[in-house]
Amino acid sequence: MRRRFLAAAAVMALGLAAAVRPAVVVTEEAERRILLWRGQSGEIRFVHSVTERPVAIRFRVGRRFEDFSVAADPLTESYYTAGVHPWNERVALERTEEIRLCSMRGIDLRLGSHELHLAGGCLEVRLLWTR
Repeated sequence: MRRRFLAAAAVMALGLAAAVRPAVVVTEEAERRILLWRGQSGEIRFVHSVTERPVAIRFRVGRRFEDFSVAADPLTESYYTAGVHPWNERVALERTEEIRLCSMRGIDLRLGSHELHLAGGCLEVRLLWTR
């Protein structure tokens, strides 16, 4: 009976470890740790400093940050891609353990139920368990 309990507890612990994604969010003012779950969505919003237009980057928390998509006006998209490649087809293939972004105009970050607003400066979000 005790062995079955221990085996069940071990399986539950492994399942939890596979689903949990601890992360650290670093800004110029602070560093904070957050707990994310596999499958949660994330979004970063900012105003592009050259085109003065809003940009929204959406993604999902999986083993890494993945399933990216970007929403922006055609002028801002052209600024980033020079019209050479389809933006969302490219970013959808990205998989990364960390996201770094700087903006003079401010950044809004939403990761699952966590939200952060920066008036300006840089932001880094790094997943801690990715192996």
